[in-house]
Amino acid sequence: MSKHRTIWSAERVARLGFLVGQGFAAKRIAEDPLIASTPNNVHRQAQRFGLAFRDAMAMALRLPPEAAAHYDTAAEKRGVTREALIRLLVMTAAAEPNLLDNILDDGV
Repeated sequence: MSKHRTIWSAERVARLGFLVGQGFAAKRIAEDPLIASTPNNVHRQAQRFGLAFRDAMAMALRLPPEAAAHYDTAAEKRGVTREALIRLLVMTAAAEPNLLDNILDDGV
């Protein structure tokens, strides 16, 4: 499949929006078979169609390699990014009043 498509069909724009919404980086989106583009073009098209990578970038965390590997494995099993998985975990913990205390178990 060609890496240099010029037409952004409705299907392709929808896929771009979905992948941006899932928190995928431009490089990974560019490698998607339907997108088949460059990371720079992915950014340009996202801007053109009113899509923002800001939420995904705001969640960027620096983790030790071992922790990152665990999150990456779990994220891959679920078809999401590490950042999307961490966001889901944070939101789940926030939704359960005692869960955060039980996880931290710091006696506070």
